[in-house]
Amino acid sequence: MTVEYKQTGKLHSLAEDLFMQLFCETFGPEKSKYLFVQYPVTDIYGNSRFIDFALESEEVKIAIEIDGETYHNPSKVSNNKYYDDLLKQNSLVYDNWKVYRWVYNQLKHTPEKVKDHQINALSNLQAMRSEGESIALLYHATGTGKTVTAVSDAKSLGKRTLFLAHTHELITQAKNTFQSVWGDVTTGMYVAEQKEKDAYVVCGSIQSVARNLEDF
Repeated sequence: MTVEYKQTGKLHSLAEDLFMQLFCETFGPEKSKYLFVQYPVTDIYGNSRFIDFALESEEVKIAIEIDGETYHNPSKVSNNKYYDDLLKQNSLVYDNWKVYRWVYNQLKHTPEKVKDHQINALSNLQAMRSEGESIALLYHATGTGKTVTAVSDAKSLGKRTLFLAHTHELITQAKNTFQSVWGDVTTGMYVAEQKEKDAYVVCGSIQSVARNLEDF
């Protein structure tokens, strides 16, 4: 498995390695390029700090802290270390970071908890559809699995699907995700000269579909 990082920072623990494994399983290895590793920040007193993993866009900042028992368990560290951890977390919250903290045992024994936001999104879509709604806006930061969630929802519904995007790269990524998540149906591309309109799932560009509405 090839994993890319935004930073050249190294993973410091088995727990961090396990988090990366779960991240790639959930969103795909190609999405790891959106992760900042050992992302530098400044706390409320002007001291330099580092976030284990960070996802950042114009709309949201997500800090993911992987807590090892040896260095972060309140019952095993000094009061000064415990207070320093709280200062770091409070500084991140003050600076509008959304903070998630996981320990090794959670990553190892309850990985579904780490993937919970995707599950919540799918549950919300199902509840919305049961109430007769047919339009939804899925809002997550860049690189946090919107395509995987959309594909999983389409698979759950089980009907023919038209997936639209505005760039060839996004369309290709969507096709690959459909083939990975929903591999028992045919998936085709509808972009430029490639017009596979009869596939069960069609991943197309907005422009190509708009110019050929009669095909749909």
